[in-house]
Amino acid sequence: MSGPPLPLEREDVLVAQAIGGDEKAFTELYDCYYDRVYRHVFYRVGAAQDAEDLAQQVFVQAWRALGRYKQTGTPFIAWLLTIAHNAVVSFYRRRRNSRSLDEENWDWPSDEHLEGNAEVRLEHERVRQVMVHLKPDYQQVLTMRFLEDLPYRDIAAALGKTEANIRVIQHRALRELRRHLERSET
Repeated sequence: MSGPPLPLEREDVLVAQAIGGDEKAFTELYDCYYDRVYRHVFYRVGAAQDAEDLAQQVFVQAWRALGRYKQTGTPFIAWLLTIAHNAVVSFYRRRRNSRSLDEENWDWPSDEHLEGNAEVRLEHERVRQVMVHLKPDYQQVLTMRFLEDLPYRDIAAALGKTEANIRVIQHRALRELRRHLERSET
């Protein structure tokens, strides 16, 4: 569903038009960013149906909150991923599910580069299982940085932190992830 990446200038125009109530402009933003939001959510919840529902919620919430969105030069996707993170947190609070994420039954989305490579898929699953044991801010920074490939500047803006703080969080998260992975090998 996602189209090619939007140049920042085009994104700014579409966001401004959407803020002004232009549904077509918001639809173009939706078409461009839905897959990224879905992947971000899916990685956190693991079930395709829940990820679809939450991704839709993210865009409904974004549409409703557009009047409060400030264009600061940060890509719109960073704001959407912040909404997505909050939606996932709310999802787990609502469920009040005491079992851990790694006990969930995960159905992977179709990804051409993963379908044919079982070894990569198994390693991806192993990392995902370990990541759920990290603190939520570690999970969020690692997801935004490595799954969404956002620069430090955009992550910092989305999370209301400094770039230096994001780098520290990433460093600590990677160290913690490595420690968990080493433990899981034994």
